[in-house]
Amino acid sequence: METIFANYLQNTTANGVLCAAHTDGKVQTFSAGDISNSEHQTPFYIYSISKTFTAVAVMQLCERLGNFLDHSISKLLPHYSIPADITVRQLLNHTSGLSDYFSQKEYQDAVHSHPDRPWSYEKLMEVGLKQTPLFPAGKGWSYSNPGYGMLREIIELKSKSGVSFYEFIDQNIIQPLGLASTCAFTKMDSEHELLAGIDPSMEGDFRELYHPGWIATGCFISTVEEITHFYQALFSEKLTSRASLDEMTQLVELNFPLPEPRKAAYGLGLMSVNHDPQGRHYGHGGGGPGYTTYARHYPDEKLTISFVVNASLPQTPFELADEIFESLT
Repeated sequence: METIFANYLQNTTANGVLCAAHTDGKVQTFSAGDISNSEHQTPFYIYSISKTFTAVAVMQLCERLGNFLDHSISKLLPHYSIPADITVRQLLNHTSGLSDYFSQKEYQDAVHSHPDRPWSYEKLMEVGLKQTPLFPAGKGWSYSNPGYGMLREIIELKSKSGVSFYEFIDQNIIQPLGLASTCAFTKMDSEHELLAGIDPSMEGDFRELYHPGWIATGCFISTVEEITHFYQALFSEKLTSRASLDEMTQLVELNFPLPEPRKAAYGLGLMSVNHDPQGRHYGHGGGGPGYTTYARHYPDEKLTISFVVNASLPQTPFELADEIFESLT
């Protein structure tokens, strides 16, 4: 494993990696570069790994209240001017045709010029939805953070949970699993509570400069070990029923370049790959100032791997996950 991480760090702007592997009820931890083993208990922003948490929350509510995956968003959230046929399911698997703020120059410029002064949630959603619709609902695929912002709002509706998004996640996922280091984080890290990381667009320590209010979908922190506990619990049916897990793992194939015969795919809050020689796996990545994160669960091996790279990278290092898996099996 040391060689894998050393080779990886030679070819990236990151200086360090933390990794955890969870199987048979045991967790192995690894570190490399300028991150030491002692920092495994230091949390970091998990960024879009939180989308799996959101999807689990929606499925838990579907189990309690009746399945509303195919209900119209316009009826649930009538204050948005979006096509009437967009459904909850399409928000979860990014087939809604909603656009995004993350890839827009206006958003990127604002984050880089004043990272400590986030836009309001309303402006994030307004800017993010400017190019909607990108395609008719259900007729394409495009990653949409505003779509998950809407899911956050749906969870909070009086007709659904009636509590805040963060409270629902805490009460129904974090506390039942005993995830002591996983929580919402909604302030700038002036006290250096989080793992040190690198963001080349910011002069100085990004933790003191970046406000997580730039994330409309909600911001959580965790550790690689606790992320493996979360995915192990999900695929052990400790968070949802088997029927809900089956819904979450119904995949849409994407036009994303991967070596043949692999085909990138996405479920409900879950990244995946069809026809992968390594076998079935599901998880999610996340990226933002300071960190690039990824987690992957292999249900046939009952193995979960999770890692964080301490730098903002242009894409998720899926190849690193492949190498980690091969070294463990």
